[in-house]
Amino acid sequence: MSPSDTQKTFADLASELSALCAEAIDAGDIDKVPDDSLGQIFASIVRLYAAKAQSGPAPFPFARNSGVTPTDVVIGCTAMLDGVGLQVFELGLWQDMSGIGKLDYGDKNLGHKNPA
Repeated sequence: MSPSDTQKTFADLASELSALCAEAIDAGDIDKVPDDSLGQIFASIVRLYAAKAQSGPAPFPFARNSGVTPTDVVIGCTAMLDGVGLQVFELGLWQDMSGIGKLDYGDKNLGHKNPA
């Protein structure tokens, strides 16, 4: 598979998966999404994001108009921290000791406010 085929595949899959997730939420069919499948997707995306952030500037984690709310983020972060046995305090230490994963707002017009 050539690099352009891989990029096309990721873009196509991302659009399809995003649509499937939105449909499940909007229709109230979230119970039809198997927890193991959700965990597999979530873990893969987190690992890929971390690899990209470790190899260069961290990409913004959400596409425009993704609909992700602060509550969604807090719930997801809490679940991830619990899933690997970390406390919020340890996350704070990591953020103070490492620049990995911090967003560079620079001149990007992301439509989001700088949380700092």
